[in-house]
Amino acid sequence: MEKIELLKLSIQQIEQVTGECRPNIDRAVERGHLKTFLVGRRRFARPEAVRAWIDFLEAESDAGRPVVYRYGPNSRGAVA
Repeated sequence: MEKIELLKLSIQQIEQVTGECRPNIDRAVERGHLKTFLVGRRRFARPEAVRAWIDFLEAESDAGRPVVYRYGPNSRGAVA
């Protein structure tokens, strides 16, 4: 049987394939690190956008700047 390639991933699927928690995904979206789109009220990302986000996280880590997603008075939009 032929395998069908997914063209979009839900936030729940992104959690499953990346192992990241929902709050980190939401913060990545808010900061523009993970490109997503809405269909009705549901948010999705293309698989290549998820890969690009993971590549970004890896590159930041390799450069000695691991990304930390957290809320706080000084964290809005910042890569900490």
